[in-house]
Amino acid sequence: MSNLTKEEFKIMVMLYASNIDGNVSNDEVDIMLEKSSPETFKSVKKMFNSMNDIEVLECINQNIGKYASSQEEKQQLIDSIHDVIMADSTCTSMENYLFNTLKKLLK
Repeated sequence: MSNLTKEEFKIMVMLYASNIDGNVSNDEVDIMLEKSSPETFKSVKKMFNSMNDIEVLECINQNIGKYASSQEEKQQLIDSIHDVIMADSTCTSMENYLFNTLKKLLK
């Protein structure tokens, strides 16, 4: 679980962000597929679905230093999270809260 590739890590974070409102829309999936291979997305989604929130957050936390250590990598991750949250043209209060919290953590 903790040994993700950079691409897998990005998809895990995007899945977590898109699922914060309890629903991963088709538009959000499309954005994630633009940023990864279908095989990687499918693999990470299967892993994500087998984990509870605490396990997902631990997995993200274990990999964030490896894949989001520079300011450029942090900004790319923030941009990817923003893209997936806004994919369905709506931003719920939960999504907005999560996005702002992640931005603060990554700055």
